[in-house]
Amino acid sequence: MNSLHTTGGRWDCHTHIYGPWQDYPLPEDAVYRPQEAPLTALLEMHRKLGISHGVLVQAACYRTDHTALLDALSHTEGQYKGVALLDGSESDSQLEALHDGGVRGVRLNFMGHLAEAQNLSELGGLAERVGSLGWHVLLHGKLDQVLPVLASWRKLRTTLVIDHMARPDLDLDADIEGLVALRKYLDNEHRWIKLSGVDRMMGGSDKPWFKALPHVRGLLAAAPDRAIWGSDWPHPNIQGDVPNDAKLLEFIETACGDTQTADAVLVHNPRRLYL
Repeated sequence: MNSLHTTGGRWDCHTHIYGPWQDYPLPEDAVYRPQEAPLTALLEMHRKLGISHGVLVQAACYRTDHTALLDALSHTEGQYKGVALLDGSESDSQLEALHDGGVRGVRLNFMGHLAEAQNLSELGGLAERVGSLGWHVLLHGKLDQVLPVLASWRKLRTTLVIDHMARPDLDLDADIEGLVALRKYLDNEHRWIKLSGVDRMMGGSDKPWFKALPHVRGLLAAAPDRAIWGSDWPHPNIQGDVPNDAKLLEFIETACGDTQTADAVLVHNPRRLYL
């Protein structure tokens, strides 16, 4: 795969940080226990790939304690933004403090290993609250979990970003059909797609990612001005080998096909969403 010469200011819109443990230890009841992956390691990876901006997604193992995330953002001179995890009990002043710290979205987890009890009505109220701050809602779940949410929230004007392409399994006919349904929801100007997680879609880094190309390109074609990309570094809870981040970046450039489209996905679209 050939790397396209995109303009400067590329974004990686999905990363996590863990630790250093002596400064940001995990709680005793953490839902998973990853290896240490501090901000310094992330910045070094981004430097090697020519990425200057990024998004730190609050790790579920830290729950709603955003200390590590906010401290990391404070050391990035505004070039990185954050996505929070909220339980809905936050006051307006707490949300404003997160906003001032660089947070621009909230992630809602519907995955079995991460999800809390879900009430779509209550979550819809939370989505409206954060929407008033100019934030987006990051919907993380499989297709059969995300599609009902999109249907229920069809009239919601808050920006919704579909995380990891709704994690389809390309070996399942039902998921292939689900991707067609997902593209229809992207007709809405308030619905975005994150073209990340192809390694998870293919069941591991040793799979032939090219099999996913037509499906990724189909989602991109449905929302070319509302598509973004993320590496998912450091790839928590991955099945199989940890993928090569440079190869993931090359894959999305290949999916884009030309410099103009790659610039939209890697530079211009994320700037509109996060700055």
